[in-house]
Amino acid sequence: MTDQLKPRRRLEPSSPTPDVPSPPPQRDTQRSIDIALIEIAKIQEGNEYVKRDLSEVRNDMKDVRDRAARLEVKVDHLPSKGFIITVVAIALTILGGLVTIAPKLQNVFSGNQSTLQQPLK
Repeated sequence: MTDQLKPRRRLEPSSPTPDVPSPPPQRDTQRSIDIALIEIAKIQEGNEYVKRDLSEVRNDMKDVRDRAARLEVKVDHLPSKGFIITVVAIALTILGGLVTIAPKLQNVFSGNQSTLQQPLK
């Protein structure tokens, strides 16, 4: 008989089929366990470094908090923004007024009284 005419044999469930991938080959389980233990040890070691660094950060933050409190005490006696703005506004008003009447003041102090009678322009 030819290959085309032969009846096909039914595949048994235990035999591999082309659609189903074959299972991976067996690995050395002891080697896998050793590798896993080494990786866990590395993670634990890294965790110790993180804990140490975190405690350093906590100490630094306490220091920053203490310094900020001391700085607040040092600047309590300084003038506020409102006071500074008021003083600058008053100074600019006085300066503007002096610039406006400067020619009149110059004539008063120089002794020339004729310009005092003229209106400001």
